[in-house]
Amino acid sequence: MVVNFQDSEIVAGWEDILSKDKYRLMFADIVASYPEKRSIYVQYEDIDAYNSDLAMYFLDNPDRCLAKGRDMVKASLPPTWDQRDAVNLRITNLPRDAKVEVRHLRAKHLGKLISVEGLVRKATAVKPRMTQALFRCARCGAEIWEGQTGVLMKEPLMCSNLDGSCNKQATHFELDAKSSVYVDTQKVEVQESPEGLRGGAQPERMTGFVEDDIAGIITAGNRITVNGIVRSAEKPDRDKSTVFEMFMDILSIEFEQHEYDEIQITEEDELEIISMSRDPRLFDNIVASISPTIHGMNEVKGAIALQLFGGCNKEMDDGTMIRGDMHVLLVGDPGVAKSQILRYMSTLSPRGIYASGKSASAAGLTAAAVKDEFGDGRWTLEAGALVLADKGLACIDELDKMTSQDRSSLHEAMESQRISVAKAGITATLQCRCSMLAAANPKYGRFEMGTSITNQIDLPPALMSRFDLIFVLTDKPNAKSDRDITAHILNVHRRGEARQIGEDAPLIAGIDIGKIKEETQNVKPVYERETLRKYVAYSKRMVPIMTAEAMGIIEENYLRIRAMGAGENDSVPITARQLEAFVRLSEASARMRLSRTVDADDATCAVNLVEYYLGKILAPDGGQWDIDNISSNFAKKDRDELKVILNIIRDFGSPEGISEEEIITHALSEGLSEEKTRKRLKMMIGDVTLYKPRDGLYKEVA
Repeated sequence: MVVNFQDSEIVAGWEDILSKDKYRLMFADIVASYPEKRSIYVQYEDIDAYNSDLAMYFLDNPDRCLAKGRDMVKASLPPTWDQRDAVNLRITNLPRDAKVEVRHLRAKHLGKLISVEGLVRKATAVKPRMTQALFRCARCGAEIWEGQTGVLMKEPLMCSNLDGSCNKQATHFELDAKSSVYVDTQKVEVQESPEGLRGGAQPERMTGFVEDDIAGIITAGNRITVNGIVRSAEKPDRDKSTVFEMFMDILSIEFEQHEYDEIQITEEDELEIISMSRDPRLFDNIVASISPTIHGMNEVKGAIALQLFGGCNKEMDDGTMIRGDMHVLLVGDPGVAKSQILRYMSTLSPRGIYASGKSASAAGLTAAAVKDEFGDGRWTLEAGALVLADKGLACIDELDKMTSQDRSSLHEAMESQRISVAKAGITATLQCRCSMLAAANPKYGRFEMGTSITNQIDLPPALMSRFDLIFVLTDKPNAKSDRDITAHILNVHRRGEARQIGEDAPLIAGIDIGKIKEETQNVKPVYERETLRKYVAYSKRMVPIMTAEAMGIIEENYLRIRAMGAGENDSVPITARQLEAFVRLSEASARMRLSRTVDADDATCAVNLVEYYLGKILAPDGGQWDIDNISSNFAKKDRDELKVILNIIRDFGSPEGISEEEIITHALSEGLSEEKTRKRLKMMIGDVTLYKPRDGLYKEVA
């Protein structure tokens, strides 16, 4: 039942609400520090506590209620207050039933007070908008004030001179721009949050206008909740149209309080989450819930599970930021389900964005400069995929297919977790505090074990070294694993067919639907996707502290691996970047258990995972570990082989040069095969270390 309220009842409500101590303090603060502070922020729950019917009426008739509220605000100010100094009345913390998704905005919402959550896609520069225009009559000089609404200037229809002499003929009015009244205005575009989209839906956007003291406090990439009144505006076409555009007059802006604020966790959810965390098989169950349709790959799924929880971002005393987010790279042969894992994780992560490197540009990943339609068509920034994934997970497929120029934009985003933009006269820094899960294919179709990883992937070493974990996924024929994978894939399809048929379908001779579902339970995730999303969101509240025991395990293992490169080996097996990976992984393991401390088990889990991946790629032929296999174009072994060939040319070459056959003969005695020697000679010609003075001869470039 709709309850109507008289003006006196609305005024009485405002009198009672604004008489509370906290609002009296706000008034005193405004009087003391005007114009820096010029807004009264009223909590919706205070209106609801006074009268729930009035609170509901307020949502349906905000213009009328706010007008009475502004009158009360003026009346509450001291008698000496200049009435031309406006004080704003802003409503915050609207109830959940007043929250509307952008894609669900309809004509019924026009004129209503609603709340919208989303990402700021674009935000223009703050500009002055005229609210009261002062005109002077060109004939008699009379002053006429004309209120301005909308974007188009409205002039007086007639002169206000009392003798009326000017109104008998056409009158020209001159605008006094200096004496007119202005308010700061900013146009923003809010896009619905990506985690609410499923099935590849295009995110919807809504335009809003922010005025006065809250203009200019938001930038592209912010996650916000805007509270305001939905309005309609006629399309600026030459012909009159009956189709109108929607926009919002924004009353207040709420920035998210903590990560994943948009995921609602009830008390029942919290009890279930705490119960899950005590399960001794928690880690195995979470791994089994990640892409269960993909067989095996438990180490990779375990690493991705830890990436989902992430380490802790830290701010040091000198302002230095240390990232806690982890970056994982999957490299492998075609058909090993890399893309499937990425797509699955983009939907499982509370904030997941999926992009393909083949079709993404640097602007699409970081930020694009676009022209706004707000008056003079100035350039403004539009947030890209990495900015939209802030505090979430960015899944980038086919990373190796990106152009080198586009890839270069990822360096700063991965290490510093921010994006510096200098485009179209705009210089800005955007936040992209996200983990990155990327996939790449080998240059020559399939991965060759025994060859340096940097020579097989079209990615610069500087970019590869920024990944905390790199997994090589190969597809080699093996009787047992082939049988297991075949059975798993067929069971996946069989379960899918059984699910499509449903429970009420007629019986099929020789087919037992219930038995098929029972036999294929391993394809079903242990935890439902929504449950796992809530668990991850809840875990982000934990900031685990490293125990002395865990610290000792990490230190001991790091120094042990470093010691491998001492002495005759003269290689660098591991660097401080991997030490930080130890810490992030151990923090993620503690977070997964909802633990306040990083224990010995967490440190051991991190050490095992890092050693597993390093053993696979740092010593592809089973020899000495060398971090240059991923952080440089040349590993120590490569440099040693090049040095051998250079020494042969210097020791045995003549002024005219040295023949290839002679180089190979000497190289064989040094332990270099003929194939390796030819390959190195070709490489040294390519990087201009050697040149050919004539056919068949080699000489060092001076």
